[in-house]
Amino acid sequence: MKVRIITIGSFLILQLSGFFICCSAADAIKPVNRNASAESRKVLNYLKSVQGKQMLAGHHVMYGRMKDRDLNFIIESSGKYPALIEFEGGIFARKYHEDYTSAQKQLVADAIAYWKEGGLIAICWHWGNPLEARNTYRGTKVKFDIEAAFKDGTEENKAMIKDLDVTAEMLKELRDANVPVLFRPLHEICGGWFWWSMQGEENAEKLWRFIYNYYTEHHKLNNLLWVYSFSQELRTNWFPGLEYVDVGGVDIYRKGQQSQRKNFDKVASVAGTKPVALSECDIIPDPDVMKEQGFMWNWFSTWHSQWVRKNEPDDLKRIYNHELVITRDELPDLK
Repeated sequence: MKVRIITIGSFLILQLSGFFICCSAADAIKPVNRNASAESRKVLNYLKSVQGKQMLAGHHVMYGRMKDRDLNFIIESSGKYPALIEFEGGIFARKYHEDYTSAQKQLVADAIAYWKEGGLIAICWHWGNPLEARNTYRGTKVKFDIEAAFKDGTEENKAMIKDLDVTAEMLKELRDANVPVLFRPLHEICGGWFWWSMQGEENAEKLWRFIYNYYTEHHKLNNLLWVYSFSQELRTNWFPGLEYVDVGGVDIYRKGQQSQRKNFDKVASVAGTKPVALSECDIIPDPDVMKEQGFMWNWFSTWHSQWVRKNEPDDLKRIYNHELVITRDELPDLK
């Protein structure tokens, strides 16, 4: 892959395999991890370059046949592939057993394949209670003592570190394959219904910072870009700080709210000049409505199964083929 970086006046030009991506130097953005990989830097700069101008089409997938059914629905409806696929990094049934390992390996294989095919990769880590033997959705709503988890030698601490280490090994496989990942742990962090938000703002912020430091400094996961996603309650005082976040996001399922500028503005009020995404949704925001209101999500990510199917095939076709929406075939080569 031929890569050249040229600075001319106030413009930054990336030459990638014979064609150019040009953005103003003001559009360039540094990852919060100073050791971020070259691929991660290119992805973040690309996301920043399209912010406010266009929106990437994205979708959150589950495993195996569920993933294929969802993607086939989108492709058959629109004729297009999502620019971004978000994989589920948690709720793998029994922890540390063969089914858990095989699901992780399938995620890695699928993510590498989609990256090679020209798509962007995100991972949402739907983290079941570390003390639960089964990593399930129900387990995300079982209270876990975060304060005890920060005390060396406690059962909570041992369980938390083991979960972090096992998930890190999966992420390292992607790192070693040079796959940048938009990593979204602790989603809907200010909602109060998942264990990571049941014990208030201070503990949630402390946990986010701990995960960031542990993965960045201890595990050297320099392929990760850090995506922080609010619930629609948008309690922005829960934000852990710009030095820990690459992309601000919000999950919205309330009808009619996906295309409302007020939600974008609330995230942007703490994310500043960083990209701002609709990190989960059912109904896809309407590009024409957003254009009228003078804003654009950096990407949208429809949730899997019945949620993506709340969008009629004709709507999927219109949006995926809209001039303001970027699909996989329209992405530059960011390798």
